[in-house]
Amino acid sequence: MAEDVSVVYYCDSCSVARASYLIKLLDGELAFCAHHYNKSKKALDEKAYEVIELNKTEESPKLKEMAE
Repeated sequence: MAEDVSVVYYCDSCSVARASYLIKLLDGELAFCAHHYNKSKKALDEKAYEVIELNKTEESPKLKEMAE
């Protein structure tokens, strides 16, 4: 199932910062900013079955110019 990319998540810990990680648990999901994710990473890694990095941008491949 694809995630809805139009949804904006805010940190469940501070409710102010935009979430950088979506943590999938057996009984629900949590969203955390990078600060609170890193603060709770060890415990979250033990309980989560999936951690999704949100707002991640990937560079598109560079095309080589063809020699004339």
